[in-house]
Amino acid sequence: MSRFSTYEVLLRRGNGLNKTVYIHDCMSDQEARETAEAMYGMEVLRVLWKGRTDDWENRNNSSVGSVSNNNNNKETSTMTFTEMVGAILVLALLFFLFVIYEMLLAIWAFIVAYWPWILGISILAFFIWAWLLPDEEENEQD
Repeated sequence: MSRFSTYEVLLRRGNGLNKTVYIHDCMSDQEARETAEAMYGMEVLRVLWKGRTDDWENRNNSSVGSVSNNNNNKETSTMTFTEMVGAILVLALLFFLFVIYEMLLAIWAFIVAYWPWILGISILAFFIWAWLLPDEEENEQD
């Protein structure tokens, strides 16, 4: 069992936001205070004893270990190359269908908005075509 302790030291920053640091392997709070002042060059506001360094390291190691164990139990969300290609193809198909839908919608909107003009031009084009079309009887007589 170690005689060294871990201390939480609160330091005053120039901008008004305090900084908390942990100083390990100290024999007293005075040593933690001096070490923090020497390391960070800031005024020490408070020194709190957090426990023996061995206990502190064991507690941190066990919490890190449990987090990593939880991560090992989770399924990864990485995609394989074939899944990625499949997803891209599905997105391309959806985009293509969306473009076709938008074009059909635009054509429908045009027809609905301008149907009198379309009808009038169609009838006029039919009469011009019928008038310019040579009669088959005239061609047979020649």
